[in-house]
Amino acid sequence: MKKHVSTLIKIFVSLGLGIYLTWYLFDVMSANDIEIFKKAIVQSNYWLIGLSLFLALLSYFSRAYRWGYTLWPMGYKSSFKNQYHSLMIGYLVNMTIPRAGEFSRAIMLKRSDNIPVGPSFGTIVTERIIDMLIMLSLAILAIGISPKETSLIFARLKESFTGPADQSNNGDIWMYIFIAIVVVLLLLLCVKTIRQRILEFLMSLKDGLSSIFKVKQYWGYLLHTLFIWVSYLVMFALPFYAVDGASSVPFSGMLLAFCFGALGISFTNGGMGAYPLLIGVTTAYYLENQSVENADAIGYALGMIIWATQTIFLILLGLISLILMPRKYDSKEK
Repeated sequence: MKKHVSTLIKIFVSLGLGIYLTWYLFDVMSANDIEIFKKAIVQSNYWLIGLSLFLALLSYFSRAYRWGYTLWPMGYKSSFKNQYHSLMIGYLVNMTIPRAGEFSRAIMLKRSDNIPVGPSFGTIVTERIIDMLIMLSLAILAIGISPKETSLIFARLKESFTGPADQSNNGDIWMYIFIAIVVVLLLLLCVKTIRQRILEFLMSLKDGLSSIFKVKQYWGYLLHTLFIWVSYLVMFALPFYAVDGASSVPFSGMLLAFCFGALGISFTNGGMGAYPLLIGVTTAYYLENQSVENADAIGYALGMIIWATQTIFLILLGLISLILMPRKYDSKEK
């Protein structure tokens, strides 16, 4: 019972934070900014955005196929189709219950291919560790290329919530509320039984975590990993050229926005509110330095386009996989 209550609290806190940040994004824009925001979205080049989504689909295919490289050495066989559907269902679940998608992937593969949840989940954790290391490397690269810009964007984010120093404390109140919500969310994600959870986690995932050292097709795994992350970067960059006025952002700025966006996904369900806000602020900073008019509106429009199109696409693919995914293991098919 307590576990269900804790899960519900996590969902509502994350969802509430996402709704607040979405409201905040529109609240900081003037009436003219909102008109420019709408115009930028309507007049975007949706062929480029469609190409971005196509690259996303290819990256999902690649990630699903790569999963087999860590399952096969443990003696578990699954079809590419089932691996893909499990992956997309996991993404769909993550939209509603933060961090639950990975476990859902393992459960789906248990139902379809009778692969034990423990080792399967372990391979997913291995995958997440690799992703985290790559993301960390990209973040270090982005900050190393643009240390001054990173500092100024952080200052801009702080000022956007607290207001300039000479203003009243009304902005500080909202900043404290925002910080309090984030702290509560983090505490809920690290509930009191953390020591027991870590021990159980490490014990149940031993086989899966060791699977990376048993991979026989190292070059295949490496090439798929490279393709996945290059696809991520390219599909993120394409909308910059689809939105009028945003293409002047340099590669270093796009990389920094990519990292800030990834940070936003960890705060709310599917990055709601946080993702477009962080990308918008980062993009607006570079556009303002290049004297682009309506920089804030264009930045927020870009962030919303990237988040909304990717989110709708993921939900659609996830629902399709939920329908097509086999629900019961059939030994006769093996």
